[in-house]
Amino acid sequence: MLNRTMQRRILEELATAYPGIARVRPTQGETLQELQANLFYLAQHELVEVNSTLLMNGERSFATPGITAKGLDFLADDGGLSAILGVVTVKLHDDTIRSLLIDKIETAKGDNSVKSKLIDKVKGLPADALSTVVTKSLDAALGATPNLLPLLTNILLPG
Repeated sequence: MLNRTMQRRILEELATAYPGIARVRPTQGETLQELQANLFYLAQHELVEVNSTLLMNGERSFATPGITAKGLDFLADDGGLSAILGVVTVKLHDDTIRSLLIDKIETAKGDNSVKSKLIDKVKGLPADALSTVVTKSLDAALGATPNLLPLLTNILLPG
C-alpha cells in the first residue's frame, strides 16, 4: 500500500502550493485508500500536515494537506536547513572506549608484560583522562598516517 513514487508526487504537489495547501487527488492507477495511507504515513513522519478525522466506521477522512519545512528539506538535494541545523553528536561510553583501547593493546606487537601494565592502567583511568588519551591517540595516529589524504578521500569521497 505504501508507494514511494506516490509519496514523492504528493510531496512535490504540496511543495508547489507552499506555503498554502493543495487538493491532492489520486492519479490514474491509484486508489483513494492508497492515497490516504501514503498521506497518513507522510504525516506520521512529519513531512506533511494533514487534518484527519476518524469516522464512526473506523475510516479516516483527510482534508487540506500541506507540506512542512521537514518535507521541503526532504525534497531538497542538499537536505535543506535540516542538514545545516541538524548537528549529530556521537557519544561513546567510557566502557566502550576502554574496550576498544584494550583490544588494540592486546593485538599490538610488543612485550606482554608491558601490554598487561597498560591494560591495567586503562582499566583504572577516570573518564576525563580516558578522553585525553583518546584525543592524543587520534591526533598522533592521524599525524603519523603518511597516506592520510588518500585514506580520507576513499572514506569520505568514494567513487
